[in-house]
Amino acid sequence: MKINRVKEQGLSQLTKKTILEYIKSMQFTNTTKLPREELLAQDLGVSRITVRSALNELASEGIIFRRQGKGTFVNREALHMNVLFNPIGDLRRAIADSGYQVRAELLHMEKRKMLPLEAQRLQRNQEAEVIILERLFYANEAPAVYCIDRLPCDILREPLTKEDLEISMYSYLSSKLGRTIVWDKVELSTVTNEEEPVLKKVFQVDKTKSFLNCDIVNFDCEDAPVFYANEYVDTNFIRYQLIRQKKF
Repeated sequence: MKINRVKEQGLSQLTKKTILEYIKSMQFTNTTKLPREELLAQDLGVSRITVRSALNELASEGIIFRRQGKGTFVNREALHMNVLFNPIGDLRRAIADSGYQVRAELLHMEKRKMLPLEAQRLQRNQEAEVIILERLFYANEAPAVYCIDRLPCDILREPLTKEDLEISMYSYLSSKLGRTIVWDKVELSTVTNEEEPVLKKVFQVDKTKSFLNCDIVNFDCEDAPVFYANEYVDTNFIRYQLIRQKKF
């Protein structure tokens, strides 16, 4: 096994990607233990601080485990997980990683004043305006996720274009507005199409059916809420997976 050197130093994300590629190439016949930080730093051509930052992210995602006094080990189970709930990801990728062809359709777009809950989530007053985007994501042409994005008008520089709506909200915010999403707050619940009648229409189901509701507030690097979303997921198509580390 060979670890390729990182050509651009100081990029923890590139280092993380390179370490992950190395992990996926490992043959787990004898051990799942990774080399020590100093050896990884030497092989990758970056500092130990950069390596430690990359390993911290991989640990938070459950890809690796650190064991006091023993070292850092690969979690082989995590390598077989298709759709991780952490880190933040685009719905298109989640559907594709579940093994389906992806298509997105814009159902509705409007500008209006914020509702009380929207103003609370986005930390604005109720006189503030918001852009509402309702989109339906298909898996092999079957409705899989109904998404409602709420984007505060005060962060927009120009009206949304058709091209803006064809990329992910994360890409749009980063490339067009310079607002990179770095963390989010998620509240999970289940909801039926009887409780939310709109789900009957968008998912084309008549019988009572439950959906996973991900109520999400997305924050940028300044810890400011940038957009608020609800994702109604048909778990027949997407099942999020999460590895949690226990502390007793």
